[in-house]
Amino acid sequence: MSNWKNKIVVVTGGSRGFGQVIARQFATAGAKVVVAGRNAATVETAAAQLRATGGDAFGIQADITQQPDVDRLISETLSRYGKMDVLVNNAGRSVRGSVLDTTPEQFRELMELNFLGLVRCTRAAAPHLLATRGHIVNIGSLAGKSAA
Repeated sequence: MSNWKNKIVVVTGGSRGFGQVIARQFATAGAKVVVAGRNAATVETAAAQLRATGGDAFGIQADITQQPDVDRLISETLSRYGKMDVLVNNAGRSVRGSVLDTTPEQFRELMELNFLGLVRCTRAAAPHLLATRGHIVNIGSLAGKSAA
């Protein structure tokens, strides 16, 4: 039996790319997966694909740069499953270009999503993860170690 069987896993940025791969792996291992992302249609498509392969998945549209969306993500997860075991902070993006060509507004958007979004999700989920002795997984990028 898998250690992930019936664990509740929330994956931000779970509807595309690496997040979708992470969500699929958890679902394959028997976890119940909440796929979170900004685009409602993409989120539902990703969750439907997991369900089509036998996974238990639920999609929630949420913009983690907005505290009300983060609060709703956590509350809907708890309403549906009653607990939370893992938060995967995967949502994020990068901007390619020189520092001098990147505007302060672009930097602000990156900080809101890549850093403050992670902080918002972690703070909202932490009490529930502490209750289940759960886990937080933070996905980063090499872009965080060196400038382009």
